[in-house]
Amino acid sequence: MKKILSVFIITVLIVICCGFKKSSKPYIVLSSGTITAETLQRIERIFVVKQRINYALIIPEGIKYSGVRMQISKQDDKTSNWGFSVIATKDLYIDMYEKYYTDYIYIQKPGHYIIQFFYLNKKNYPFAHKEFLVK
Repeated sequence: MKKILSVFIITVLIVICCGFKKSSKPYIVLSSGTITAETLQRIERIFVVKQRINYALIIPEGIKYSGVRMQISKQDDKTSNWGFSVIATKDLYIDMYEKYYTDYIYIQKPGHYIIQFFYLNKKNYPFAHKEFLVK
């Protein structure tokens, strides 16, 4: 009984110490308005056709490589690439000391989309992605 209790207490301590650590991985924020410190907490994933969609790539620990590719893909059952077709691609050069990058896009057709960021030297593995819907 003492072993079970001690294992339980150790497990709880590990979860408390390690489980609530702030994430340092890059992530993407989408917004229909301007992106500010207050709107970073608001989650928006549904937008309207031809609406300006502002996005921010947040990089808490800075970026590893300055060459980055932004890619937007649309889910479509008629394509052969696992159901996704590439809508837009943009190569960016972000200063390695920057903590964020912002820009905007316009989507012309309704559908399910994914915005992804890749390092130019690792184009097969996105380091940040976000799914969103355009109606």
